[in-house]
Amino acid sequence: MLFVYDNAIACKSKPGVVEFAFSINMCFDITGHASRLTQMGEFRFRLPSNWEPTNSQAKSIHVIGLDGVPSPCRVSSDEGILTIARNRDESGKVFLAFPFEDFGEFTIGTGTLPESQTPYQLLIELARGTLNRLRNQISIWQEGGLEIAEEVHDQVGQATRLLSQAIMQTDPAASDQGSRDALHIAMSANLKVSEQFGAEVSKYRTSQPDMPRFWFANAVGADEVKPEHCEAEPFQLVQAAPELADAAAEAGNKRTIVGPFLDASPGGMQEEIVALDDFFARRDYILNRCRKTIRQLNPSSSLLHVVSGLNGMGHRHLSYPQQTQITSDMLNLIDESQIDVPMMVSFDYPWAERLATAVGGAHPLQIADSLLRQGVPINFIGLDVNLDYWPCGSVVRDPLQWIDMIDIWSQLGLPLIFCFRMPTMAKPAIPRSGQLINEVRSELTDEQRLSILETLLPMMIARPGVHGFIWRQWKDSDDERFPGGGLVTETGDEKPVLELLRNVSERIYGSK
Repeated sequence: MLFVYDNAIACKSKPGVVEFAFSINMCFDITGHASRLTQMGEFRFRLPSNWEPTNSQAKSIHVIGLDGVPSPCRVSSDEGILTIARNRDESGKVFLAFPFEDFGEFTIGTGTLPESQTPYQLLIELARGTLNRLRNQISIWQEGGLEIAEEVHDQVGQATRLLSQAIMQTDPAASDQGSRDALHIAMSANLKVSEQFGAEVSKYRTSQPDMPRFWFANAVGADEVKPEHCEAEPFQLVQAAPELADAAAEAGNKRTIVGPFLDASPGGMQEEIVALDDFFARRDYILNRCRKTIRQLNPSSSLLHVVSGLNGMGHRHLSYPQQTQITSDMLNLIDESQIDVPMMVSFDYPWAERLATAVGGAHPLQIADSLLRQGVPINFIGLDVNLDYWPCGSVVRDPLQWIDMIDIWSQLGLPLIFCFRMPTMAKPAIPRSGQLINEVRSELTDEQRLSILETLLPMMIARPGVHGFIWRQWKDSDDERFPGGGLVTETGDEKPVLELLRNVSERIYGSK
């Protein structure tokens, strides 16, 4: 008789080997002696001779199974072979951050691969997966009536020919070069067709009076509200913490988003809540704060951001079940007050990347679905995207993966709102004692990040299920967990990202 135990173990690195946490199966006979050691769910790739993932890029690696959920992985690189192992025996798509000379770093993926001890060729599989997703999306958009630019068709054909030649090559160096060229051309076509889709379809949406108008909002200061916080363009709304909501309403002639009443993300809870002794004291404090706010709610309030940062990950101040309990309690409390203001709950890691670096947990989409099945009165789903931060952030992905993510979340049947920040002009942060500080994950330049955002925003506007976009941080110093995440510097100087938001709004809606 054999007894099987699944054990997470620590692994040691040796020179030239990059390794992370992993799981193995240990099998023991009835005497207690190990009879064999098997490793599950292993993918092996031959790396190109002139590229090996950096530590930062290796941290981005994850495998998405047939259920769409990322799995924790062991990642190692030794003698030109990249090995990715997980505790599941099934096919999957492997995603990793890959540097493009012309565009910067994007996290891209292979097609669905069966497990194999024989190494795949990494660049061929990345090119195959990227090109396949591109061709499928082009087909979908063409069926919907979008006339794809001839240049995009030419690039797809060229990338397909190069990939075919690379697959047939017997010389590894020539195969790598051909698949790398195919990958770069496919990414260029990806960006071009995404820009075309965003430009044309967003214009169509804004011209239709029966479609909901897309709006922009900005968060005001963390500790005080000034007129410039509430007068900035192109924002039609401002978001303020409950204590600052009245001041925000008085400072500018704009509608107000109130909240969040609870930030469930790591390091997001207010110090006065953390200082309380136990869960019941914290729950009572949060509910009383919510009750007081809705009793005195300003008429300019358009949306209540009840909870942000839900992601299935608890922390020492609030476990995940406690977070969902408080969320349900607040939603029911507000609903019983019979105020006519819609409510939003926002979810961190909308691609569920957190599951790739943790054992256990649920996809945030499953969390949202569970809350809705309980009958709680949620009107809007927020998607918290802290782009290009590590460890509490989302990796930079190509635009078509954003379309896929929007379509998946739209299945819940509720309008979506992006709650967004990304680093620009970021400086190294000096954390206070015990404070979580996120690093800027990639080596993208500010210009490359802004270019990505300029492509993404019209695509968001083009999707009728997306109703709004909130920039979550006014000043760089407002949330020190996210260095460089503001619209203005610590001294109040405008950053280029603010001008970009104005330009996108004017291009789609026209100037005032």
